[in-house]
Amino acid sequence: MSLMEESNKTETETPMGEIKAPIQVEDVKFTKQALISSPKFSVIERDILKLALDDDKEYTIAEVKKAIDKFKEGF
Repeated sequence: MSLMEESNKTETETPMGEIKAPIQVEDVKFTKQALISSPKFSVIERDILKLALDDDKEYTIAEVKKAIDKFKEGF
């Protein structure tokens, strides 16, 4: 490879190393207001969240899904 070809090489052409350890990422938490205005949930699920969640607490998506399932089990 000539020097000119070497200098035109982009970063994406350079092989990447393997990640040896998983990256730890904290679960993102959302306020009740953010969750009930999210299009991620159906209208009915948002109504459930209005009843099932506390105003002053933040929740992960996993916690919200559990709260919805628990509420639905009651019916």
